[in-house]
Amino acid sequence: MDQRDQTSHPIRPQIENSPLFALYRLYEAIVLDRNIDMRNEIEWFWRQRDWPVKDIPDPKDSDPERYAVLACIPSLINQAYNRLIGLGLPREAPALITNDQLEEMKQRPKVFEESPEWVTDVPPLVSTLKIPQRAHGYTGPWETLDDFDDVRASTAFKEKNILIWEPHIYFV
Repeated sequence: MDQRDQTSHPIRPQIENSPLFALYRLYEAIVLDRNIDMRNEIEWFWRQRDWPVKDIPDPKDSDPERYAVLACIPSLINQAYNRLIGLGLPREAPALITNDQLEEMKQRPKVFEESPEWVTDVPPLVSTLKIPQRAHGYTGPWETLDDFDDVRASTAFKEKNILIWEPHIYFV
């Protein structure tokens, strides 16, 4: 309990709000295996309609492992968002909509999210980075996957030679 405050965040309006800070908050949630925090951050980013995923600036992080993880996150965001967009729900949709509004939105052209160009410039890690996750939520033992053939391994992270469970990114 004494260490709990080391990773807790102040109330959101008091912290820096930009795509880059959101990227680092997502990094922290992924590395610390805080699935609820991660999904909440992805959903919060969704509501920032003037933040296209492709415009997330290059963090140019000096730590190669952290930089590789950061480069995988836009792909996760795109998976979550493009699923909703494909169902007809644009990012500018209000939080609460009627069935008639949804039907009207489904008729609009779909504008899918894309990853920023810089993510392709981040090289895969030379040695596989294995990020442990809780086997059964917040209370289970920490578990590290053995290899990329494990069905639980994330394909988005595999591109950068990072072995981690597929994150739970869907918030709707």
